[in-house]
Amino acid sequence: MNEQGLNDLRLNFLFTGLNDEQFTQIRETARLLEVNEGEHLFHCGDVASHFFWLQQGLVQLYRLSPSGEEKVIDLIQAGQTFAEAVMFFKHNQYPVSAKSVRDSQLWMIEMSVFLGFLQESNELCLHMLGDMSRRLHNAIKEIDQLTLQNASVRVIHFLLQSAPPGQPDHYSLEWDTPKQVLASRLSVRPETFSRILQQLIRQQLISVNGKTVEVLDHQGLRKVITLNE
Repeated sequence: MNEQGLNDLRLNFLFTGLNDEQFTQIRETARLLEVNEGEHLFHCGDVASHFFWLQQGLVQLYRLSPSGEEKVIDLIQAGQTFAEAVMFFKHNQYPVSAKSVRDSQLWMIEMSVFLGFLQESNELCLHMLGDMSRRLHNAIKEIDQLTLQNASVRVIHFLLQSAPPGQPDHYSLEWDTPKQVLASRLSVRPETFSRILQQLIRQQLISVNGKTVEVLDHQGLRKVITLNE
C-alpha cells in the first residue's frame, strides 16, 4: 500500500479503532485494484469475501429494475468504504452491483480478517454499530425525501447539500458524475432532471456551463423548496 493511501486509510472510521498490530495485518492482506470507467467490481448476488475502500475515483452502487434499468442506490466518493455491512449477512452475497463511474483505485479488505478483529474487541464493535446507525438514519431520511418530495425539490436539495462549508449564497460545483447517473440517484428520469435544471436557469437561480453548475441564488433555491412543501 502506498504511503499516502496508508495514511488516508488509517483515518477512515473503520480503522481508527485498530491497534498498530491489527492495522499492520490489514496492510499485509489488502489488495489494490485499478478499474477503468464502466468496469464492474462485483454484481448483485456474487459471493462476498471483501469490502472496499475507494482511494481515488467514483463508484456507483446500483440494482437492476425488472425492465433492466439501472437504479443507482449510492455514489461512493474517494475516502469512503462500501460493502462492509455484508460481513453481517447470513448469506455472504453482495445485494447490489458496483461499477466504476470513472477510472478508480480501490483497496480490497478481507472480511474474514476484519471480522476477527470485531470478535476480539467490544469497543470496535460499538464503534462500527454507531456508524451503521448513522447510515441507517441517513437512509431513512433519504427514503422520506424520495417518497414525500417532488422531483424539483429533490434536485434542489442535492444542489444545496453540495454547497461548500459555510454555505455561501453564490458558489460553483463541478459535476464529474454523468447526468444520467445523478438523475437515477435522485429517482428522476434524465429528461426530467434536464428540464428541472433548465427551469432553474430560466429563474436565474443557477447557470450551467458544461460540467460546471453555478448556484447564483442559494436563498432563492430555499424559497422554491418552501413553496413546494
